[in-house]
Amino acid sequence: MNNLQIKFVNPSRFLWAMVMCIFMLLLSSYAHAARPHQTSKKAPVAVHSVAKSSSKRKRTPVKKNAHQSASSQTHHYQSRSVKKVPIGRNPFRQSDLPDLQITDGMHPRITPIQKTKLKIAKTKVVSNLMKQLGKPYRYGGTSPRTGFDCSGLVNYAYRDQLKSTLPRTADNMFHMSSSQSREIDKEELNTGDLVFFSTHSRGHSHADHVGVYLGDGEFIQAPRTGKDIQISRLDDDYWQNHYIGARRVLLPHAVR
Repeated sequence: MNNLQIKFVNPSRFLWAMVMCIFMLLLSSYAHAARPHQTSKKAPVAVHSVAKSSSKRKRTPVKKNAHQSASSQTHHYQSRSVKKVPIGRNPFRQSDLPDLQITDGMHPRITPIQKTKLKIAKTKVVSNLMKQLGKPYRYGGTSPRTGFDCSGLVNYAYRDQLKSTLPRTADNMFHMSSSQSREIDKEELNTGDLVFFSTHSRGHSHADHVGVYLGDGEFIQAPRTGKDIQISRLDDDYWQNHYIGARRVLLPHAVR
């Protein structure tokens, strides 16, 4: 009986030992398999982070140096070339050149269209004036039906040729702004220019008579009460002695 019990117990212990051995083997193999997996997972991260940090350390100083170099060059050129430009001056003008003195004889460049407009306006002004020859002078007159005074004749001749209306009196015409007229010398007179006179000895600053220059020393005018509109010569003693100046109103920017 005892022998049978021993034979019966030994197999069960043997099986239990086998189960424990198998369990230990499985646990060992699992632990062995898990250890390389963790190592291979961590290693690339460590290498990648090191490479990334090393690349940052290499590139960052280059960017910083380039930025500092660019900013220093910009500051260098600004300090050398950029200057405070006074209002009304040309910033591209060389500082050692003398100022250009603009005189009344200088003209801006006229475009072909402006040149054509000036020619047409001048022709129409002279045509309007010549049609009034022989009509009587009338103080305050502004119409071909009733007659003209001197400034009324000028206003009528230029009325449809200029963008702005001329002043009504001879003295106001003589003192027109530079946007409406340009003062010229007698040697510069051209067809269509206005010529002014002071016939009542009020000095050269006051004009009481105006005519329109036609060329060749002649001008057309409405003289005074009792006279008709006529053409006179500028070099006659009377007109030469009372002449005070001339203005040009047919300007490129002023004609229609």
